[in-house]
Order: sequence, then structure tokens, then C-alpha cells
Amino acid sequence: MRDHSKHIQVEREKAIEMILQNCRFHPMEESVPVRESAGRILAEDIFSQWDVPNALTCRMDSVAVRWSDFENGMPDTSGWERGRQWEFANTGVAMPEGFDTAVVVEHVRFSDNDTKVAFDVMPSGKHAGTSAPGSRLKAGDLMVPKGTLITPLIAAHIANGNNAFVKVVKKPVVAFLPTGNELVNVGKPVPIGKNIESNSVMIAEKIRQWGGEPVVFEIILDEQEALKEALLKAAAENDIVVLNAGSSKGNDDWGIEMLEEVGTVFYHQTSHGPGHHSSFGIIGETPVIGISGPPGGAAFTTDFYLYPAMMAYLGREPRLPKIIVRLAENLAVAKIASGSEKSPARGEERPREGGRFHTIRQLILEQAEDGIIEARQLPSKKPGPFEAEKADAYYMMPSGDGMTIPGKGDFIEVELRPEFARTR
Repeated sequence: MRDHSKHIQVEREKAIEMILQNCRFHPMEESVPVRESAGRILAEDIFSQWDVPNALTCRMDSVAVRWSDFENGMPDTSGWERGRQWEFANTGVAMPEGFDTAVVVEHVRFSDNDTKVAFDVMPSGKHAGTSAPGSRLKAGDLMVPKGTLITPLIAAHIANGNNAFVKVVKKPVVAFLPTGNELVNVGKPVPIGKNIESNSVMIAEKIRQWGGEPVVFEIILDEQEALKEALLKAAAENDIVVLNAGSSKGNDDWGIEMLEEVGTVFYHQTSHGPGHHSSFGIIGETPVIGISGPPGGAAFTTDFYLYPAMMAYLGREPRLPKIIVRLAENLAVAKIASGSEKSPARGEERPREGGRFHTIRQLILEQAEDGIIEARQLPSKKPGPFEAEKADAYYMMPSGDGMTIPGKGDFIEVELRPEFARTR
């Protein structure tokens, strides 16, 4: 059995700190049509190319008039003719030539054939109901700053400044390396004792949602040279590598050892579970995020450790937002073997290593009657995919002997899932 006594274990915040300190990205830029820019990060400031509007424009569906006809009081309109003393004016359209003021149609009475008008109220002054040229934007005005996430609304705003193309940060290319002799590809026959490789489906989609381009490698067998070759190839050709491997404590798990041979490992495991054997290393300047376990655990450890690396690449806030919530119920306590008399170790339990340990609790948030945000845990300690997708936040719950567990009514700090963080 290999010696793992020197493996480095770190707490969650320390792990993120190490990732952010050692990711040295040099993202490139590319020009894309504004119609295809939603979801991308701006690589340059965007300026208006014209005055918006470029003429006196009607703000609402109205009747266009001349203020000179109203400045001495309500005029007699019985002899007015359309096109001479008044005209229709539509929202966002330049005012008809020769007219300078607008009265919304709700304050105008029309004859049956729309040739005569009478007004219920006076306009407040000259240019009432209109927008002056350049009142929204002037040519050269800053519209959107560099580093902004382009949403559909922002894309429309950019287009309104007559910008047909924008420079954006090139998407980070993220390689996913599934490893394990026990894995088979989805859609293939599953021999006895084998498992379907499904993490790539989930993690590739997360990469896309977070603004990256996934590259999924073929399943890599638990062979040292095959693992080493795949790591070197992935690091050379991609911006970030995700190594989806076992704990490196099984007799066939060589991922961490091979990473140590070709790069530098900063930590081998984290002080939380699931996801205890999350790891981080560097090959050259390419970060390698180690994710272990089936989709249930790999889902939120990907949120924990790949998300910050991708956001760092894109120049976005890398940490998940934190909020204070009140517990609506007591949390289920996970038993972690310690070997003490109070909590004797059992052969089927993993021992607690390296001091403090935390159990990840996935929580549902809702507003209580008093207006305070409350948190409830998912019904199952080991939620399936349908349950897990209902969670809004993660909580690092203290576990083990001597650690205080918060109870109903206590306030705790939780982290929101990336779905709630991307537009910041």
C-alpha cells in the first residue's frame, strides 16, 4: 500500500486561496457579433457611436402640436387640420417636422374620422412629451465598462449604440479527464462491476454555463503512463484541467502521484465531506482541479473549486456570494469516526483527518413570515439529483467531537450556488 501520510489537507477557504494565488491566466480576446455576445465578458469599454436619439423624439403615442399655440392658454381647435396644426406622433419616432410638443393620446378626443381633435389638458411647456437629441446618449459616451457580463438586455443596449461587434474575453477551454478502470461510456453495454461515466455530462454543462468551452477526454485507464500522458496533453492544450479521479488511496488510483511527477500539487484533500479528496495542482502554468466521486459530490465540489478558477480567468468575482440566514430546523448530524470512547471508530467509516472537519449541507432558502430568510436542509442526508437541484445554498457544518452544531433559530453563514452569482 502506498504511503499517503504526507498528503496535505486544507480547509475550504485555504483551498480557494491557493487556487487564486497560483492561477496565472493570460486570456486572449476575440471579436464577436453583438447578436451572439450574450453570456460573454467584455474585453473593452463600449462607447456610443451616435447621438441617441438623433432628432427630437416623441416619448409616448401622442398628438404633435406647436407650443406657440398653447402658450396663451387652451386654443380653439375647431378649425384645426391634421398636418397643419396637429399630427400623430408615435413612441420613439422623430416628431413630425415643424412640431415641438406632444400631448399623449389619452388626453385627446378625436372626431369619428380622426380629422378633428380637442384636448382635455394643456401640455406643461415647450418640448413636453419629447426627448431632445442626444438626451439618452451622445456619440463617445461610455455605455458599458470592460469586464461586464453581457446579458440579453446589455447586448441590446450595446446594439443601441450602433456597435455591431464587440471584443470579448476568449472562452476558457477546460479539459475534463475521466479516469478509472471501472468506467464505461454512456450508451454502451455495462459489464458486471462497471459504472457509467456520467460526471462529464454534468461538468461539461457547468463549464458552458459559466462561460467556458469543455473538452472531454476519453476514459483514461488507471495506468501510470496513460495518466501522465493525458495530464501533459491536457495541460499543454487547455486553459484549465479537471482531473476526475478516485481518492488516490485505492490501489489503482494514480492520478495525484502522476500529477506530482509532472507538476506541483498544492493540496491533496480538503477538510470537508463529501468531496474530501478534492485536490489542486499546476502543470507549467495550467491549473489542475482534482474532483473525486460520483455526480452527487462532484457537483458541488465543482462549484467550490472549478468555478473560482474559471471566474478568475474571466476577471469576475471568483468567490460564491455569502449571506446570513436563520435555521428553520435542527440539522442532521453526520457521525464521523474519531476513535474516541465517545465516538468509537468503525471499519466502514472514514476517519477524521487533520483536525477540524465539515460536512456539506445543501439547504433550501425561503422567507419566513417575519421577513427573515430561513434555511431548511434537504430531506435526505444523501440527496439524489432531483432533491439536490432544489438546493439554493451550501453550508459547511462543523462535524466531529467537540464541535458546536448550530440549531433551530441560530443564524449561520451560507454560500449561494453559482446560479445566483453569475450576473454580479
